[in-house]
Amino acid sequence: MDRRKQLEQMTVLGGLEPLARQYNLDIAHMKKSEIVNAILAYENPKPELETKEIKRRPPRNAAQTKLKALRVSSGLKQKDVAEKAGVKLPVYSQYEQGIRSIDGIKFISLIKICNALNCKLEDILEDQETLAALKEYNS
Repeated sequence: MDRRKQLEQMTVLGGLEPLARQYNLDIAHMKKSEIVNAILAYENPKPELETKEIKRRPPRNAAQTKLKALRVSSGLKQKDVAEKAGVKLPVYSQYEQGIRSIDGIKFISLIKICNALNCKLEDILEDQETLAALKEYNS
């Protein structure tokens, strides 16, 4: 017989109260089902929940430093570049901070960011394979 059914068949005073005392449960204002659930929780504790690793901001890389430098030298705010490029401000901010990779965005968004910053693709890309292919394309 499963443990829940065993506990549910016990009376509060006859069997559940001594178990509740063993686990220091205050059962004065608890329903029988709550007492059963509490006892089961003590008898079968759930395994520790896996903790998610906190996503830390990566160290500054060349692309994000270039992106911010280009924006600052253009006298623009993040909001200005985001509006001109047609991307949301938090997204553009994440590109500058290196949380999102500039190399992973749509080509049209890259072009719009370059137009907003008045720069070339080579100025903001960091992926060497992409840069090499772009150089070959332009020659």
